[in-house]
Order: sequence, then C-alpha cells, then structure tokens
Amino acid sequence: MSSPFQKKFSEKTPFAIHEGKAHKSLEHQAEEYLDFPQEKARARTDEYLGIKEDKDGLKEEQNSFKYGDTARHYLAGDQTSRSIQKKLGGFGKTFLGKTIAGIGSNIGGVIHEAQNVIDGRPIMESVEDAANNLAGSIGAFLPEKASSKLLDWYKKFAPDGKVKN
Repeated sequence: MSSPFQKKFSEKTPFAIHEGKAHKSLEHQAEEYLDFPQEKARARTDEYLGIKEDKDGLKEEQNSFKYGDTARHYLAGDQTSRSIQKKLGGFGKTFLGKTIAGIGSNIGGVIHEAQNVIDGRPIMESVEDAANNLAGSIGAFLPEKASSKLLDWYKKFAPDGKVKN
C-alpha cells in the first residue's frame, strides 16, 4: 500500500504506482509517459524506408532493408529526444532543454541496450545501436525534415547495428 504522498505525486511521473493493475516494466512506464516515442520512431522508419502494408496488413521487416536498423535506431533516438523536449514545455525548445532531452534519450537508449546484452544479444550490436541512438538524439536539435536529411548523410558511414558472424 502506498502513502497519500506517494499517491498524490507518483501518478504524475513515469514511475507511477499501479496498485491492482498488471505490472508494467520501468521501460514501458517511461514509454507511456513520453507518449510512446518508440512506436512513433517505427512509423517514421517505415515512412523513411518506404515500407507499406500489403493487402493482408503485413509489412516487411525493417531490418531486411539496407540501413533499416540504422534508421530505426537513429529515429528512435531522435523521437525519444523530441518526446522529452515536449514534456519540458517551452524550456524544451531552448538549447539547454534540447541538450537535457538528448541526454535523457541516450540514458534510456543505453539502459535499453544494456538489457538487450543481459538478454543475450551481442555486445557489439548494442554498442552500434547506442551509437545510432546518439546520432538521432543530436538530429533532434533540428526540425524533423532536416533530421531526416542528416540521416541520409549519416547512414552512409554509420554502423549497421547487425553483428556479422
């Protein structure tokens, strides 16, 4: 049971107490609080790569496209940073606000990639993914269209996020 103080203030954070409800991971709670930037990043990646649903509502896997993994992680870093900027209100539009949002985006990305390593993913794959997340968070200093243009240039030398055996 939580205290009245916890109930009053914790419901306004990504760490809200969900008594009597199914447990949500900390990552899911943060995603929910930020209005699901990873889902928005997946949609932006589909658009960037030109992926469309077929008549059965199925889509090709983003990783099957050249630069697919790179684009997804870049856009995830970008979108997460933008979501944090939005939560910061007017301050999020300032250079300092964008910097703080970028740092927050990268902290979340590193935690996510560390969990992937714990779950058995190759370390180098997570390092490459984190590098692409970092590049995307830097892209979030620019308008979305300009960030996509930056991705056009960046993907030519970025790590592909796929481990080769």
